[in-house]
Amino acid sequence: MKQSVSHMNFEELRMELSAEAGKGYPMFIAGVIFWLMMGVGGLFVPQPIMVWVYLFGIGFVLPLGILVSKVIHVNFLATHNPLSTIGGLVGGIQIFFAPIIILVAYQQPNWIPFIVGVLTGAHFLPYVAIYQSKAYLFQTVATVLTVSLIGFGWMDHAYLLIPISLIIVYSITLFWLIKEAKAVKGKWTTAEKKNSMTI
Repeated sequence: MKQSVSHMNFEELRMELSAEAGKGYPMFIAGVIFWLMMGVGGLFVPQPIMVWVYLFGIGFVLPLGILVSKVIHVNFLATHNPLSTIGGLVGGIQIFFAPIIILVAYQQPNWIPFIVGVLTGAHFLPYVAIYQSKAYLFQTVATVLTVSLIGFGWMDHAYLLIPISLIIVYSITLFWLIKEAKAVKGKWTTAEKKNSMTI
């Protein structure tokens, strides 16, 4: 599917990226795995250790997403498309959240699932425009609302309740994105065929 994108307009770039990168759904497989591990850890691992599992574990989500994309043959990075660079910068925002997360880990360790949940949920919002995706809008709003509800009401149980709730939110988003990706891939394949016939 890789081709020269220099002649494409914005809408064509977005369709090409959505089709090739699967609208980024490999990251949600990685996200479900991350939150599943955090939930299991919340049941069996003492909280002082879980704080550091969160801090180091969140750094493995992107590499895990790239590995998943290779296994399922989705070109998640699609570096030939300039919109992929924008998507990469949006994803890279999380690196600069590190001082906040480290500070919270030292000052309010039981807030870590809340902070990680809100920050990861909020950073997906720009993908609504990049992929023209309602699934990303759902993911951002549902994640922040769910995590906030648990944070304000049941913070003492955050290490268990937040992972469980986000496994559900991420799973819904994952299946929604797969459906969107299939639809856009069909449209893009049809558009490519028409273009090749007119050339």
